Amino acid sequence: MLALRNVSKKYRDQQVLTDISLDIREREMVSIMGKSGAGKSTLLAVMAGLVRPDTGQVLFQDSNISDLDEEGLAAFRLQHIGFIFQDFKLIPSLAVQDNIMLGIYPRRDISAAEKEKRIRELAGLVGLTGKLDERVDNLSGGEKQRVAIARSLVNRPGLILADEPTGNLDSATAAEIMGLFKMLHETLDTTFLIITHDRDIAAHTQKTFTLKDGGLIQ
Repeated sequence: MLALRNVSKKYRDQQVLTDISLDIREREMVSIMGKSGAGKSTLLAVMAGLVRPDTGQVLFQDSNISDLDEEGLAAFRLQHIGFIFQDFKLIPSLAVQDNIMLGIYPRRDISAAEKEKRIRELAGLVGLTGKLDERVDNLSGGEKQRVAIARSLVNRPGLILADEPTGNLDSATAAEIMGLFKMLHETLDTTFLIITHDRDIAAHTQKTFTLKDGGLIQ
C-alpha cells in the first residue's frame, strides 16, 4: 500500500531522515517508535505528502506521490489518508457531529444524506452514540480523541496516520483508545500507522519500527 524508497530529508544543516526504505502492506497495523526529536513527525509528514523528501520516493499503491503538484497532493490526502493527532485538532465550540463532518465536508461526490449516515455509523462505532449534539469542549480527553478518530475515518480512507494519538491521555484511557484502534482495524479493514514514543502503545500493533539517528530499524 505505502512504500518509502531511499527517502532522505534535511532541514538546513540537520539531517533528519537518512535513506529510509519501508513497506506498509494493506490492512497492517504498524507503529514507529522514537525519542522526542528523532524525526517521527517529519517521517509522517513525508508519508502524507505534506513534506517533500530531498531524495527518494514515496509510493502509494505503486504511484509516486512526490510527482504530484500541491492540488494533486491535497486530493490524494482527501481521498486516501485519515489523520489523528495528539492534540485532537477539533473545533471546541462546534458539536461532535460538526467536527466529524469536517473530515468529509469537502467531498462533492458524496450526498449530504450519505455524509450524515456515515457520521451516525461512526459515532456508534467509536462509542459516541447520544453525544452527536454535544459541544466538543464539554467532552473528556478520551471522548475528544474518539471524535477525532471518527473524523479521520468518515472519508473511508485506506490509511490512517496517527501522530502520538495517546500522548495527551492517561494510561487507562490510552489503553482504551488502542483497543478501539484494534477493533476499527479489524472491523473496517483499514491500515493504521501509529507514531509513538511509548512501548506499551507500540505493543498493541502487529509490527514496530524504531527511528534512530535518522534511520529506521525493526
